Order: sequence, then C-alpha cells, then structure tokens
Amino acid sequence: METSSGEHYSDIEVQEKLENLADSDIARALQVYRVLGCTARTGLTEHDVFNQVVMKTLSRERRWPKDVNATNFLIQTGKSVISNEEEKHAKLVHTPTVDELTTANECGLTPTRSTDKLSHEPSETCIEHSQSENMVAIWIEKIQQLFKDDPEADCFLKHKLEEQKKSRILVLCDFSDQIYRNVEKRIKDKVRKRFPNGLPWWELNT
Repeated sequence: METSSGEHYSDIEVQEKLENLADSDIARALQVYRVLGCTARTGLTEHDVFNQVVMKTLSRERRWPKDVNATNFLIQTGKSVISNEEEKHAKLVHTPTVDELTTANECGLTPTRSTDKLSHEPSETCIEHSQSENMVAIWIEKIQQLFKDDPEADCFLKHKLEEQKKSRILVLCDFSDQIYRNVEKRIKDKVRKRFPNGLPWWELNT
C-alpha cells in the first residue's frame, strides 16, 4: 500500500543511499536471492536481481520507506522481482511432460541417461518435440544447480543420472542406507518445492 511521499526517501536521498550501500548489505541481499533460488526460478543470477532492484528503485517503480533499513529493503524488493520474473518465466518456458520427454526417444533422438527408462506408445507428433532432449538437459542442469552446495546430494544426483544402482551409490558416495534415504528425500522435497508446476517426470527409483 502506497504511503505519502513524506514517508519515503526522495530521489536524491535514494541515489545517495544506493551509492553508499554497505558491502555487508549487498552481500546479505545476494545471499538471500540465491537461497530463494533466483536462477532456478527465473533464469536470473543474484546479481541480475540486484541490478533490477536498483533500477526499480531509481525509476521510482519501487519506493523506499524511511522506516525500512537497507538490508530489508533490498531483500523485500528482490523477493518481489524474483516473484514477478518467475511468473513471466513460467509463461515463456514450457515445462516438459512425461509424454514430451518420452517422445524425444521415440523420434530417434539420442537419449540422455535420465530418460532411458521412460516408455510410452509411439507418438505421431515427433517433429513438434524435436527439442525435447535439449529441454531435459536444461532441467537436469537446473536441478543440479539447486544442490551445488550440497556435496551429498551432488554425489547422489551425479551417479543417479548415470543409472547407478543403489548399492553402487552407497559405495561411491560413502553413504549408509539411512543417509541414502535422507538425501533422496531431501532432493525430492527441494525439487518439488522449487518446481511445483513442473518436472512431472522427476521420480527417483530405488
């Protein structure tokens, strides 16, 4: 809800505050953008989001209340940017369905290991889905990016995508059976949270 101009910083004040942002404020905001999954959700890096925050603030599209400190303002505005960009991204990027990913195999495309197990009756729309294989690779990369700072999950995904058996993954990743189950659940939960409307093909088979 918009408040009176006296409760917001003026254009000159905003410019001064942006020019004098503390490194700690910027670092904290960038960290939050990453945690929010900005790249996976929108295709934007945390620095891209920060740049949009600055532009929206300077253009007065986003007003800066005087009772909100720099860190909170950057974070809240960044959340808004990510949310808005996610909606745009969802309209532009079509998430592949099981049928579409399967069609990539049926059309004679070289399958990635993650789609080797998919099976479906032959489709008559091969030409319409000739880029499905590329879409699979894009989404796999998105998933891997979610866990780049999680060594256990990264190891699990790497070998799962290589079609390794559970017994082999236990050895390669030095997992106990309990750790394996915990990592598998963590991956499923995070992927489904980040992509609630997509990746219907993502089922890890034990």
